Amino acid sequence: MFPQQSRKIDAFLTIADEEFAAAKQLAPLLPRQSAYFMQQSIEKLVRAVLEADEIVAGMTHNLRYLADLLGQDHPLKSAFISFDDLTPASTRYRYPSPSGALAPVKAESVMARFSEVESLTEQVRRYIDPKRSDTVTKDD
Repeated sequence: MFPQQSRKIDAFLTIADEEFAAAKQLAPLLPRQSAYFMQQSIEKLVRAVLEADEIVAGMTHNLRYLADLLGQDHPLKSAFISFDDLTPASTRYRYPSPSGALAPVKAESVMARFSEVESLTEQVRRYIDPKRSDTVTKDD
């Protein structure tokens, strides 16, 4: 792994942590925004893994699509797919429907997922850490 790749992974993990912290703080009073930040946190985690595995992801926010890029036998694929129900949060909870309705979100349902996100974050770090030990330094 090259230093630039390691920095990009660090950036994804930092943003994932920040977005999850935002989700936790917002959940009691602003559950729609919390769901959005939780989806974004998961997206950054999968992007960190994709970067570690040297897989180009593109600009999508679709968690299932990103997880499918990992390949059938990837040890984290099913964990990421379990959050696919959050994919619509990237838009559904941020904009009104064509009729002007707001998508309902219960704070309890968002907060119920927090332990799952924490577990996934740990799994991602355990997966990525050994790959970082192979960081290549280049003499410029």
